[in-house]
Amino acid sequence: MRNVIQKSRFLIVGLLFSFSACLVAQSTYQVGILPSFTVTKKINSKWKLALNTQARFSAYEGVFEENNPSQNNFDYILTDISALANRKIGLNSSVSVGYLIRLRNGEYHHRLFQQFMISQKQSSFGIVQRFSTDQTFRPSQKTEFRFRYRIAFDRPLQGNKLNPKEFYLKVNNEYLLSLQHQEWSNEVRIIPFLGYAITDKKKVEVGIDYRFGSLGQEFLNHNFWLALNYYWSF
Repeated sequence: MRNVIQKSRFLIVGLLFSFSACLVAQSTYQVGILPSFTVTKKINSKWKLALNTQARFSAYEGVFEENNPSQNNFDYILTDISALANRKIGLNSSVSVGYLIRLRNGEYHHRLFQQFMISQKQSSFGIVQRFSTDQTFRPSQKTEFRFRYRIAFDRPLQGNKLNPKEFYLKVNNEYLLSLQHQEWSNEVRIIPFLGYAITDKKKVEVGIDYRFGSLGQEFLNHNFWLALNYYWSF
């Protein structure tokens, strides 16, 4: 547990350093909505499958400059459909492989991804660390390789155990490093969620998915998404 806390401190320091760099560079921004629906099926004590569909809509975009108004255009951006197979390999660890297809601007993008997860459960909160890689294939473009690390915290807001008809808090912090055609880029994501357990099998979450990337470049990209998640397991 102490090692996890120490890692979290290093991530927070790195995040603050990255954010300070954003403040001194010219930045663009985009605001939109990110609805998602996930169905999970437990096969046996070791295997489970998950299907997810997610859409992305843009509402505002612009540049963080004075006297530069934002553009108010509600536009559809993309749709993702993914399938994931997860296998438990230890008491608190698992591995996953999956495939995602993306429809964007009339083109189909394909992505393969691999994940390793470690989970820890304390008396009133849980911690999940995820290490993952993925490869994205787009028409007429070089393959993109990404390396990702995410740490997530969650805890019920009523008591030490989440029960149906109760709320919970979840915070995701993720770091991505991307390589495409010998060019590197990176991105940081901070996603606080307020969740509600409808039943033991169904949950809904609402939160702000904040992403900023291309650190160290002349222009920085900031994305603010209203994330709406629905989970159904059986």
